[in-house]
Formats: sequence, structure tokens, C-alpha cells
Amino acid sequence: MKVKLMLQRTCLQLVSLLMLFISIGVSDVKAVTVIPDSPCDALYYETLSARAWLEAQREITQNQNLILKPDSVFEYTCFDMLVKELADHGTEMLSETSAFGTPLSSTSLDNSLTALVISSLSAYHSANFGYYTGLLGGHTAATAIYHNIPSTIGGINATYNCDIMERVWHAAKCLNFASNSTTEGFFTLAEYANPLAPDKRTFPSVCTPLIAQWGANLTTALTTGPWTNDPVQTYMAQLTPPTCPTTGTCSCSSGQPAPIGEPIPTGLRVVRTGTGTTVTDYEEHICLQPGCRYHPGGILYGTTTATAGCYGR
Repeated sequence: MKVKLMLQRTCLQLVSLLMLFISIGVSDVKAVTVIPDSPCDALYYETLSARAWLEAQREITQNQNLILKPDSVFEYTCFDMLVKELADHGTEMLSETSAFGTPLSSTSLDNSLTALVISSLSAYHSANFGYYTGLLGGHTAATAIYHNIPSTIGGINATYNCDIMERVWHAAKCLNFASNSTTEGFFTLAEYANPLAPDKRTFPSVCTPLIAQWGANLTTALTTGPWTNDPVQTYMAQLTPPTCPTTGTCSCSSGQPAPIGEPIPTGLRVVRTGTGTTVTDYEEHICLQPGCRYHPGGILYGTTTATAGCYGR
């Protein structure tokens, strides 16, 4: 009976100590818990913001490059030729007639239309559309299509034979993608930031490149950002198939620096039996490169003598 009471007391003491230990441990865990000031990492946000700028700027740049500047409707319709038609056929209705006395000069209507319409039209066209060759904003597909507006009636073709709109429509319809290989393609972010390359927005004139912004955001987003880059080992070289000769064996490790092509132990032991086999007990290995197999060395199933390593055939 005394022994039983002693055992019960001992068990109660052990349970009490255990509960006390758990209680102290839990309180200690709570004491060292650190609640972060913010759920967001400000440095990581800077990286995302820089990457978003790069992606958006690339899309904006290519949109502005491929969506061409609209041409002048006056140029499409050869409006100056219509004015010339009025100058030629309006003389009987207006001042250039002798039916009511001494007429004005035969060029009076021409001069009036020049002063009222053609001179201002020519100045407007020259300032807004005449500083580049051709139509479609100066795109190479329409450099041969143009209709310059003279500054006087006398310089306009007397016959209205305008086909500019049809020719421009055909050129725009048949325009191929990336006809200008240096600007109209798919480019990496670094190619937009190249200070030696022109800005991709070239029509009708080249834009000022944003080299400083491109470089700063590339640095923040992709190269040496505010966060520390995680080391990444891809092992791509080990996955490259070997270059084998036309005949004979092919050593997968041939011409490759260590450890590329070296066999990797698996931890398994192989025991073989068979006629013509000198290697019957060896550590198994694997070869990473495609088409490669491990040979333990010596003669294996009647093959020629070989040293241990990876082989392609």
C-alpha cells in the first residue's frame, strides 16, 4: 500500500512538471513572436513597379509605332485640283467676262482663289504633312504615294485625275508585319534600352528615346534590384546531348569540363552474372545527358573493354 501511494505521488509530480514545462514553453513562444509592421515588402514592390513600367512602355511604344499617323483628307481627295476646276470653269459666271463692260484680267479668279484658298492650304499641308515623303505617316509602304499641294493655281494640274485614296488603301491593305525589321518586330526589354539603337517610334519622325528610364527600370526589375537575387543553378549544360562521331563509341563526357558528363552515384549496388562478363559487382550510376548510359568499366556482356563512365553508344 505504501509503495502504491509513492508511485501515485511520483506520477503526479511528473505530470505537474510536464504541465509546467509546456506552460513555460508556450509562454516563451508567444514572447518571441514578431508581428511585421506591414504585410508588404516595399523593396519587392519597387521591383514590381519597375517591371510594370517596362512592360507597359514596350506595349505603348509598339502601338505608337504600328498605328500610323492619319494622312490629310485634302491630300487624299486632291482638293487643290477641285479648286483648279473652279478657276477654269467659273470664269463665265464671275468677273472674267466682257459681257458687262471692260473685264478684269484673265487670271483675276485664279489670283483670288490662290489668295483665299490655295496659299493657306499649301502652308497648312506643308507644316503638318509635307515634312516627310509619301503617305501613311511616311511609312516605307507608301513613300512613292504623294500629292504635294502647290502654292499657286498655276502649279496645279488642269485635269482632275486623283487616285491617291485607292493607292493608299491598297498599300495599307498589303502592308506586311515587320516590313521594317529594325523597328517593327518583337524585341526584348534590353533592346529598347540600347543607347546605340534608335527609338522604335520612327514615323513620321524619330522620337526621343527614353534611355535613362529604360536603364533605371531594367536595373531595378531584372538585374541589381533592391532585393537579393536567389542563386539559380539550371544545369542546362548537363542536359545537352553529346556530339558523337559517325562511327565508334561516344563518350558523353568528351570535351565537357567537369562535372558535366560525369556519372552520378545512385547508392545502389548491382550484381550481375553472365557469359563474357568481367564486371559483376559495382556501384550503380546515372548519366544526366540525354542518350547517355553508364558503363561500369571492363567488359560487360561481350562488349569491348571500356573505362567506367558515361557513353552515348
